[in-house]
Amino acid sequence: MGFKVRGYTRDVPQEKVRDYSLFAIATEGTEREPDYFRLFDGIDRIKVDIIEPEVFDEENPQEKRKASSPSKVLEKVKAYIAENQLSADDGDSLWCVIDVDRWPQEQIEELHAFCAQKDNWHLVISNPSIEIWLLYHKRADLKDLGIQTAKDAKQALDKIEKGGYYYIKYLPLMLNAIENAQQADTNPDGYMPELLQTKVYQLGRALYERMGKVRFEKFVASLPSIEKEILKQRKKQ
Repeated sequence: MGFKVRGYTRDVPQEKVRDYSLFAIATEGTEREPDYFRLFDGIDRIKVDIIEPEVFDEENPQEKRKASSPSKVLEKVKAYIAENQLSADDGDSLWCVIDVDRWPQEQIEELHAFCAQKDNWHLVISNPSIEIWLLYHKRADLKDLGIQTAKDAKQALDKIEKGGYYYIKYLPLMLNAIENAQQADTNPDGYMPELLQTKVYQLGRALYERMGKVRFEKFVASLPSIEKEILKQRKKQ
């Protein structure tokens, strides 16, 4: 994406003026996180770039797992930053969204050290997995769900609603998730969440604050028509 300046002056061509903030979101997962956050792209004042991990054949789960590690997320982020400018003055930001799962602590610390270099670069972790963030859309307390592992979290999410998790149904509940996850966070100033906690509410809050109440409500109201378009595109594939 070419850099554009916010605010119009006589010295700046009109086509170079912009009034949006870029959210560059690097995800460990290839489905749930991209599906959820990609829909914010194109909302007035917001541009979303999803930085996804490389996709490997399902028959090679070990290589697929390596591709989503924190170290691989860091590689993809560095490549993205080398090609794109993130302007803190325009509200642009980088968000690395990862799980604790079973990753080596040194990989997580390396990614954290990288993100700590800039105020507009952020690392948001879920413990043990992204499903914790999604569960907070529906529940304020997760302690009775018996979650210890990422597999437990996935199973809990699948059971919580008939038909299983579907991101279109969860997006209208994002404000619930922000409040619930923030209340559950016992160390809001730290970057590493405890079990059953997530820092993804910080990204959700940043998106909401950039949109504002009215734009968010319009976004939620537009989700049924967005869903119809998604289903239409799937039928064509």
